[in-house]
Amino acid sequence: MFEKLKQIIEEHDSIVLYGHPNPDGDCYGSQIGLRDVLRLNYPNKKVYATGSGYRRFVPYLGEMDSVDDETIKNSLAILLDGNDLGRMEDSRIYNAKAWIKIDHHIDNHKFVEGIQAIDENANSTCELVVAMIKECQWKINAHVADALFLGIITDTGRFQFINDFSKAFNEAAWLCDQGANPKILNAILNVTQEVNLSFKGYVYSNYQKSPGGTIYIVLPKTVLDRFGFNAGKSGSMVNLLSNIAGYPIWAFFSEEGEGKYHVEFRSNGPIVQPLAHKYGGGGHQLAAGVTIDYSEEFKDKIIAECDELIAQYKKEHKKCS
Repeated sequence: MFEKLKQIIEEHDSIVLYGHPNPDGDCYGSQIGLRDVLRLNYPNKKVYATGSGYRRFVPYLGEMDSVDDETIKNSLAILLDGNDLGRMEDSRIYNAKAWIKIDHHIDNHKFVEGIQAIDENANSTCELVVAMIKECQWKINAHVADALFLGIITDTGRFQFINDFSKAFNEAAWLCDQGANPKILNAILNVTQEVNLSFKGYVYSNYQKSPGGTIYIVLPKTVLDRFGFNAGKSGSMVNLLSNIAGYPIWAFFSEEGEGKYHVEFRSNGPIVQPLAHKYGGGGHQLAAGVTIDYSEEFKDKIIAECDELIAQYKKEHKKCS
């Protein structure tokens, strides 16, 4: 699966790794993990990871790199945890010399610039990086193992949302054998700030419910500013409304500014990715997102479509029962 990607990597002396905006643990972990494994195995290459990073882990796993425009133009670009160039945080990716992609999201077929390795059944992009390391027989160290373990535990919700349990646990065990320290990683993930408690209180006091079973909250910028949040930070907390009895779909509408809202959908049954894709977004079957031009009417339309997904899901599963 990775033979052609390895060949292309070995043909380039300068490589820049890209991730999506508002990086999560899988995005950051795959960037840091692959960057540092390439540095370890190809010490004569220049390898960089661009973007803002997953800030709570930067002190432990390392800073992102500052990369100038000239380096971008003369480098191979590796897309991680995103399915096309337009989804990368650093838009200079369009200026790269060549492109390859490693991703586990549903393919939108927009990436036509280079070679790719996609597995929509993979639990995380870090899982694919682990597979690449094994196939290429690259050596790794404990630092790389930590970065990749971070991506696996965050994108699976600490082993709750898994397509293949046996595979996920085997890979996690392998990373532990290479030096990953789950105790430290989980300790960092468990730390919270008081402002997050206040935000949780606001969410629990102001969420709304639809007749069809969607639970959601609309967070205008005036509210987000009160907590010092942006749309990315609030969207990452969408699971505050998760798994509430009778509401199989939950969503956050977070204002980005200038009439734009980012919507995060989550589900414990109905597939929400096609809804996000319909309006220009994407993601996983049960976890997806999209940025929209907000209006009350459009918000109500989206909620109604969520309700339709729930009704269809109930109908299909009643037939199977």
